[in-house]
Amino acid sequence: MNYLLQAYACSPYKGGEYAVSWGWVRHLDERLNDGDILYVASLTLRKEDVVKYNLKHVVLLEIKGLEKYGFLNYNSIFYRIWQCKAYKELRKKKIEIDVIHIYSLSDYRQMGIWYKHKKSFKIFGPVGGGQVTPKSLKEYDTKQGWIREMINFYINHNPFYINHLNRFNKIYACNYETQRNIPKAVVLPDVPLNDRFFNLNIKEKKEKNETIRLLFVGRLINKKGVLLFLDVIEQLDKSMNFSVDIFGDGEQKNIIEKSIYEKKLQNIVHMRGSVPYDEIEEAYINSDVFILPSLRESGGSVLVEAMAHKLPIVALDMAFARILNEKQCGLFIDVNQSKDKIIKDMANLIEQLIREPELRKKYGENGYSYVNKELNWKYMINEVYGRWIK
Repeated sequence: MNYLLQAYACSPYKGGEYAVSWGWVRHLDERLNDGDILYVASLTLRKEDVVKYNLKHVVLLEIKGLEKYGFLNYNSIFYRIWQCKAYKELRKKKIEIDVIHIYSLSDYRQMGIWYKHKKSFKIFGPVGGGQVTPKSLKEYDTKQGWIREMINFYINHNPFYINHLNRFNKIYACNYETQRNIPKAVVLPDVPLNDRFFNLNIKEKKEKNETIRLLFVGRLINKKGVLLFLDVIEQLDKSMNFSVDIFGDGEQKNIIEKSIYEKKLQNIVHMRGSVPYDEIEEAYINSDVFILPSLRESGGSVLVEAMAHKLPIVALDMAFARILNEKQCGLFIDVNQSKDKIIKDMANLIEQLIREPELRKKYGENGYSYVNKELNWKYMINEVYGRWIK
């Protein structure tokens, strides 16, 4: 059989979507039958990577003529152009494809034109994009957020889009919010545990008399909610022995640093900058609680990595975090309330975890069990490809 995987952002050397796309490529290559070919359409995966990791079934679909679109800075318009060129390249080579799988970018609004390929079994996802910033927290997000919501409304009521979407044989949504926009979708989180973090031997966490370290890892952009997190930290009882590490970089860096100074949190909050993916494990090992204050998040690979290190989670009860709430992997804040109440609730829950080591241990163990037993590549591959591969 011939397979085509769209893995736009894919690399064995990066985290997030790059790592998940790479996981699909590598684990599919391991499980395909003799004689099968996996064509990969990717902007970032290189031939050297295919050779280095001895991928026996993988053939990169070379997509030419993109240089003149570099001025678009690889935004969503560039992505659509890339998708069209990838599809045309497939048609030009007259390759017979049995299964097409569209992953990356994981947004249900951007399916491309792969639906036109009539002879193949077409898979879309897991995709997100249905999540929106809670009304009471919109001041923390970009002012253009309403545009995104208008586009979602238009897409959900566009008969042409619905018709194109219905041409896919199987659709996976990575959270409940997106599933509401695609009723035929099956919920499947899109952040399986990276093999390097599988079944880690985690030592017992710190005793209660030591400094409790709160950890944030992610891009410093509006939707990650770091400014909301700082407002929460401001409310915490400063007599407690705790500190906060923020790992990442982005366009909000200067604003965040200014807010830390204005709130006089310099002795508590430490900006650690961006750390290479292969060095981030030390941050997880040295921390006690993982905080994800994201205003809208389709998945969250950092949550999976944190749970693999037995860190309890504190996050808003939405998107992937809602699934973690069901699995009792931490403490989660109801977003259907005022901004002040959300901040107060988050502060109270963080204080609870700082003061109660047994509670940290309980939720850390639950998360560790969940990601290792249920959120792994074996399950993902079997769910999506089980009818064809060994």
